[in-house]
Amino acid sequence: MLTAAQIRDLACEAAHSPGKTHQAEQFLNSILSDLCQTRQLAAARNIFTFNFNPQLNPGGTLPAQQFGSGPYKLPVDYLRMSDSSGSEGAQTGFIWYLNGVPYPVIPVDLAEFDLQVQQAGLNSYPWLWATDMSSPVTSRIVLVTTGNVTIAGTTISGLLSTERLAAGLGVSGEGITPGTTVISVDAATATCVISAPGLFTRLAAPLMFGAYPVGYVYPPPSGNMQVMLRYQMLRVPIVDFENTYPWFTDTGYLLKKLTGAMCMLNDDTRAGILYGGPNVPGSPENELTAWLALKDDDSNRAKTVQLDRRSFGSQFRNLPTTKQVGW
Repeated sequence: MLTAAQIRDLACEAAHSPGKTHQAEQFLNSILSDLCQTRQLAAARNIFTFNFNPQLNPGGTLPAQQFGSGPYKLPVDYLRMSDSSGSEGAQTGFIWYLNGVPYPVIPVDLAEFDLQVQQAGLNSYPWLWATDMSSPVTSRIVLVTTGNVTIAGTTISGLLSTERLAAGLGVSGEGITPGTTVISVDAATATCVISAPGLFTRLAAPLMFGAYPVGYVYPPPSGNMQVMLRYQMLRVPIVDFENTYPWFTDTGYLLKKLTGAMCMLNDDTRAGILYGGPNVPGSPENELTAWLALKDDDSNRAKTVQLDRRSFGSQFRNLPTTKQVGW
């Protein structure tokens, strides 16, 4: 394994780009971000747990009968719900539990959620879930910095920057519980108070602050059932390159991809191959296919196509009630 600084330096040397370390660092973070956005990797997966709240007030112009449907705050690093990781893997990323019995929920568009009937007394077992990725602020991510996180503590100290940091924003990073938000900020002491205690102690932990997406369920829940949401996350950009190992473990891919990006700055003809797509022989993307075939410990089982339960098979709402549990 190579540190981010070692990958940066080797790529600069291979691309004949001495001194362009800042550009290389930006490119490396961009490559890692692209992997989060375009690949379903277990290394960029996380779990967010929360409880339904039948008394949750949606506010705004939504009908009052939507109490409990949302909005439920999601982690600021939320990208999308994780899909199946194999025929025996998780078939859905959203499950809620009643007396230990799991109930899967179908993800739908916001437009379909808006068309659901909203009347008093409709509280029941949720079976639809919609996410709203829009942001009430100009940009979703407003600050990437470092700070000291302590286990069981709710104060982040030693923030490298507090620019644009404000109460109400979401926060993610090393040692941070998914779904944590900022309660208050003290720029004078470079500290902020967060809504959930730290998971472990980490000095100069990379942190990301921004506006959180929200989700809605239908029908409104009839109780405070626990929810497990498995999601693909946007990993926090690397800040300390000297002491950080990239979360993506294929070092060869990162080195060649970064070299290609640096070659583009120099109009180097190698950029056409090193920064080419999966159909270009010898390109990092072409070689990545072999790595993806063995990723995430799911190569020992067949993959199956998951069909929408609203159109195929017995619908969730119409399943018969058993004498034991659930349906």
